[in-house]
Amino acid sequence: MRGRFWAPAAALLALGLVFYFAVYGFRFAGVLLFLAAGVVLAFGVVDALRGRFPRFSRWATRLGLILVCFGLLLAAGTAGWVVSAGHGADDPEAQWVVVLGAGVNGTVPSQALRERLEAARDYLARYPEAVAVLSGAQGDGESITEARCMYDWLTARGVDPARLRLETKATTTEENLRCSLDLIEAETGTRPAQIAVISGEYHLLRAELLARRAGAEALGVPSYTHDRAFYCLMLAREVCGVWAALLF
Repeated sequence: MRGRFWAPAAALLALGLVFYFAVYGFRFAGVLLFLAAGVVLAFGVVDALRGRFPRFSRWATRLGLILVCFGLLLAAGTAGWVVSAGHGADDPEAQWVVVLGAGVNGTVPSQALRERLEAARDYLARYPEAVAVLSGAQGDGESITEARCMYDWLTARGVDPARLRLETKATTTEENLRCSLDLIEAETGTRPAQIAVISGEYHLLRAELLARRAGAEALGVPSYTHDRAFYCLMLAREVCGVWAALLF
């Protein structure tokens, strides 16, 4: 294999290892770099066969380029869909609002979770009749559940505890929504047809798709991400997540 293939593949692999194991919160970037390294290596293998199988190598290269271009166009279109959905609903008023959990550093909300909590505080102030379900279990490196962390943060800033419900079992977005709807149904006797959902703007499209699967329409309420590098990484992750939600 010629150096023009293995050298960049090795560089991408090394960089992927750094992001995957050494940069907190950017593991998905490592996965993307591993994927890019694999694509470069695949083209390198095809190129190495050029001498023995010139016709196969030529057509395999063309097919590979077509697939890469198609994948990039599909990713760009999906990213545009994610960005558009990230603006949220024009009128997100609902009786119930679900706040999706994010990372907790010990007992302190991460930046992503703090942004969601600020949006939740503003929403509850804007709609004084709304009740919030705070959804999130306890993960690695977390001393309390994400739901409890959100409860403590909001009540410390004047939100009435009577307007908050804790859902502490969910570990994925799909579970967040399904378990929150189950909690609401257990309290009211009726599964709501419509809820508001607070999450990062990059996450609202997938949340809406998964809420529909769980039996409710979701009105998106975005929390805006201040770290643009983190936003771009999450946007790339959501492109994959949206297709996973659509296909599976």
